[in-house]
Amino acid sequence: MPHTPRRSTARRRVLAAVCIVALSPATPAFAGQARCWIDKGALVTSASFGDIAGDFLIDLSSPVSQLHNTRAELAGLEALVVRRDLTIAGKQIAGVDMAVADLDGRTKAFDTSINGVIGADVLGRYTVDIEASPCRIRLSTAKARRFRGGVRLPVKLVDGQPLVGATISDGVRVRTGLFAIDTGRWAARVTNAQLSRTPTADPDQPLQPIRLRALELGGHLFEQAPAVIDTGGDGQSAGSIGMAVLSSWRLRLDMRDGWLDLEAR
Repeated sequence: MPHTPRRSTARRRVLAAVCIVALSPATPAFAGQARCWIDKGALVTSASFGDIAGDFLIDLSSPVSQLHNTRAELAGLEALVVRRDLTIAGKQIAGVDMAVADLDGRTKAFDTSINGVIGADVLGRYTVDIEASPCRIRLSTAKARRFRGGVRLPVKLVDGQPLVGATISDGVRVRTGLFAIDTGRWAARVTNAQLSRTPTADPDQPLQPIRLRALELGGHLFEQAPAVIDTGGDGQSAGSIGMAVLSSWRLRLDMRDGWLDLEAR
């Protein structure tokens, strides 16, 4: 029996719907992903820690996650360590501890209000993908393949902080060592260093930026990379590599198996 026009139209709609369902990516492919942005050189994303929802700093170089003491006070929390469930990038993580700390020194100049810092103690449970533009952060528990055409570097976990080998130079001396992967700052941090020139003491003159003559990571050379001197080094690392360098790549970090993949953008 031939189809009537109405039945043919209805059948085409059903077939189209079936095709859309068949071609659409499965939901799990998008699980564990969130939009992020760079604020004053630091990586930021939205998350919720219990009923404290808002923007959090993503800092892979921080061994311990932290809750801003101002935000804790507003929530009526007086403990030095607060435990709540954390929701970030589509993941719900039960019983996360955050140390209450004064974060004004790091975040008061930010364009957004920072509720806390999500560090390596939380992020180390996952394979972490970070892409700076468009800014995305993805957390996965599955084994991830290395990037085609990228480079894989060994990562050493020291006192909860992921370190990777790099080389820096001031144009005269070359230093090779282990550096923290620092997504919470823009500039590289260098320990046991001093300025090559004494900065001007004239308050009417702008401060001269500190630059490294060269920084090499994963076979890539960065010249005149911004840097600061870290006077509070712990002796475990030679410093840290910030987002001025890291944002040049797509990053994939697996702290459990000890490797960092870099793919040029």
